[in-house]
Amino acid sequence: MVRAKPMEHQGHAPAHLAGGGSKRPHHYSAVVLAVGQVAVREVRAENGQVYAFHRLRLPDGASFPLPRVHRGRPLSELIGERLLVHYWPRTDARGLLEKKPLLGKLRPAGEEALERPLFRGQGRVAFVDREEGRFGLLVRPNPGGRLKEPFTLTLWAPLSLLEGLSVGSGVYVEGEVRLKTRRLVVRWVEPARLWDDPA
Repeated sequence: MVRAKPMEHQGHAPAHLAGGGSKRPHHYSAVVLAVGQVAVREVRAENGQVYAFHRLRLPDGASFPLPRVHRGRPLSELIGERLLVHYWPRTDARGLLEKKPLLGKLRPAGEEALERPLFRGQGRVAFVDREEGRFGLLVRPNPGGRLKEPFTLTLWAPLSLLEGLSVGSGVYVEGEVRLKTRRLVVRWVEPARLWDDPA
């Protein structure tokens, strides 16, 4: 079951992280995981044309956008289905999650449950802004990966987590997505080795 237990400090690892740091691949990554039900909303334009907007409706009533077609399959075939969806997140100049994150992959959710969307990432600390309560996570392309250009995500975190961060260090982060404020809020940080670390 995919779950994230919010963490306010580095004292105790979430159960699914305990002892797993050294086993994680040394690649850069950033993903938002969300479980919800495929829904569609139809909007009629002034000219009479009807437009259908597909959404992933979350348990709390919030939603993520979905495309009309994914890998050749119309999502209209999945209306009402529970899916686990992977999004590739980006943040804007204000440090907020872009309104239309890139859809990575989706599959039936089965028994998996998430009370709210989960964020996971691994990369280098690009900046630390303790006054604003945020820091940057630099995500670079991996050898043989699909990503072509690096990007930096702005992540929000309590001061207790920011104190231990240093620019350039490799970190694994985990947290939650606050859709109302469009913030990626980190609840767990730990050091991480990356493939381009000096030998």
